[in-house]
Amino acid sequence: MKILDQQNFLVESGIRVPNRDMSTYNGKPFECACGQTHQFSFFIDYRNLATNGANAKMMVTCPSNSNITTLIKTKYKFFIIFDRFESLAGCKV
Repeated sequence: MKILDQQNFLVESGIRVPNRDMSTYNGKPFECACGQTHQFSFFIDYRNLATNGANAKMMVTCPSNSNITTLIKTKYKFFIIFDRFESLAGCKV
């Protein structure tokens, strides 16, 4: 996972898709930019958002340190079965 400055992190994130239900990913683990593994929760922070693409990208604020945000991407098997999150980048504010 690469650590980016805030401007490059937002560019890497893509275009926001509002009002997307991400609750189906609740409880799934992801590697955080803080170095720990956390469980995804749609309610971690209001900054959780989805971006466009076949595999959704989401910005997730670290539950242990609100100054750290991780960009994660969904990975699917056979295009329909959720497999895991892939951590793409992190940003420390």
